[in-house]
Amino acid sequence: MFYGEYVSSVDDKGRIIVPARLRATVADAGDAGFVMTLGEDGCVTLYTTKRWKELERQVNRAPQGSRSTRRRRRFLFSQADMGTCDRQGRLRLPNRLLEGAGISREVVVVGVSDQIEVWDKARWEAFKDEMMAEREHDAESYPV
Repeated sequence: MFYGEYVSSVDDKGRIIVPARLRATVADAGDAGFVMTLGEDGCVTLYTTKRWKELERQVNRAPQGSRSTRRRRRFLFSQADMGTCDRQGRLRLPNRLLEGAGISREVVVVGVSDQIEVWDKARWEAFKDEMMAEREHDAESYPV
């Protein structure tokens, strides 16, 4: 499982450093790399290859007669790419994913249970502020 948030940056080659703690989780699961795609809410989402295969099965089992299912399936898979970290823990994110998520230089790498999200730092801070306001407003509906 992936937890925490880590500030990083994108280098000139489009690489980010995946924090050692998150890389260790991947290695402990016996997985070698990531499948990445544009995530919900304007981020890049990284999945272990094992988790991606599960997600792919779920998406492909959905009724293909639904226009929204076909559109989501098409978008999810067309934006997907595979990658592994180099010896320094760097992972190259394709330009189309960086652009699609509005990522330029500073990023926040976020562990979200069974996936990792990479956010533009300013967008992440705005998202966190929004979530804190919602949490304070709807405190009774949150389990923790």
